[in-house]
Amino acid sequence: MFRKLALVAAIIALLAISFGAAAAQDDMDWTCGMVDSDLAATFNFTGWEGPGEVDKFLLAFDEFFEAYYPNVSQVPNTGVAWGDYWTTLPAQLAGGAEIDMAWMHDSRNDTFGENGWLLPLDSYMEACPIPGWPDHFVGTQIDAFNYQGTQYAIPYDWAPGGFYVNVDILEAAGLEIPTEDSTWDDILEIALAVTEDTDGDGSTDIWGLGNLASPGRGGGGLYWIVKSYGGDYWNEEITESRLNDEGTIAALQFVADLIWEHGVHPTADAVAATGFGSELLFANGNVALHYALNDAASRMDELIAGEFNWTLAPTPTGPAGRYQFVGGSAFAIPSSSTQPDLAYELIRYALANPAHLCRTATMGAALVSQADFHNCAVPEGAAYADDYNYAFSVMGARDGIHPTYHSKYLEWETSVFVSNFDLLWTGEERDAAVVAEAAHEQTNALLGG
Repeated sequence: MFRKLALVAAIIALLAISFGAAAAQDDMDWTCGMVDSDLAATFNFTGWEGPGEVDKFLLAFDEFFEAYYPNVSQVPNTGVAWGDYWTTLPAQLAGGAEIDMAWMHDSRNDTFGENGWLLPLDSYMEACPIPGWPDHFVGTQIDAFNYQGTQYAIPYDWAPGGFYVNVDILEAAGLEIPTEDSTWDDILEIALAVTEDTDGDGSTDIWGLGNLASPGRGGGGLYWIVKSYGGDYWNEEITESRLNDEGTIAALQFVADLIWEHGVHPTADAVAATGFGSELLFANGNVALHYALNDAASRMDELIAGEFNWTLAPTPTGPAGRYQFVGGSAFAIPSSSTQPDLAYELIRYALANPAHLCRTATMGAALVSQADFHNCAVPEGAAYADDYNYAFSVMGARDGIHPTYHSKYLEWETSVFVSNFDLLWTGEERDAAVVAEAAHEQTNALLGG
């Protein structure tokens, strides 16, 4: 995805400001003495981030290999679709595929650790410590990639969710931007007020809400809503399902009703009919409140390109309180890696070198795993900077939550959650209680197995 000149200028300015520190870091040897500098080999890595997202890391990778291992050839397999990634990667690693480094998600870490698909990193970190670890890294993300006392991946970001707001749509309707004190009833009222068939052809052209639910959406993306209604997926011991709890059912029914009863959220077919994805639907001015993670901000700014006024807002408070999704991703070394020492050195360089962390944050609108660089996530002078910081950094730190992940979570999400609750998002079933009861029984069978 093309970068706007303003974004490039902001990156250059950030680099210029920190030139002295960057130069000092450039003089530092970021190798660990584990790999021959004359190594001639291929280095295979895979991940779900594609063009426009992965670029922030590819720059650092190129710099690392050029400086230290010029005879190593990178073989990237990036931009793998999210669902495909988690289907193919376990099969590849179980079969001993030679993948040297892989993107990892906090919801999958325990599954991969339990199955022996990742190398423990503790011995590496003891022999060649990561600068800033653990004090300058986000503590919740360190814990997220630690399974049964072993660190299996090094986090590269912390990702809260929030609302992207089309300010012009709300102002035209005489409505205020929602806050963290807004309720779900308030959000529904806003959505009903602005959803409109603007050309009278019988089809909705502007939706009040977008991207809260869709076929294939995993459990993590809806958990914060479930918690705000007092529900949960399982008990604290992860031995019994709570999918048939009153609060869980109420939350999922509310989201389904946004689509089918109130018509304020587009169906998957409606999104497909526009020729856009959900992100482009907002950027095109067809959605008032679009739910997404923080790292969509720079892409949104590029796509909208000044066509309308937009900003960020916190997600609302539910009947049982306010909760906000937070998650994150990391780099891991598969147990089948042929270059594990090299992979560790690359991860260490990419995620701990202050010379480029600000650039990484700015290019990806990312709250990188080192908290000292969170102020770099938004280009200096961006109109949405203050709202971004409040909606994501401040509110995410205060109310952030995610499901209690476990070693069977990947299997549960695909075989139970998605397969059952997709029926709500496609409209095949409109009663959340019916779907929840089936998922409840299957979850208990899985947890007890």
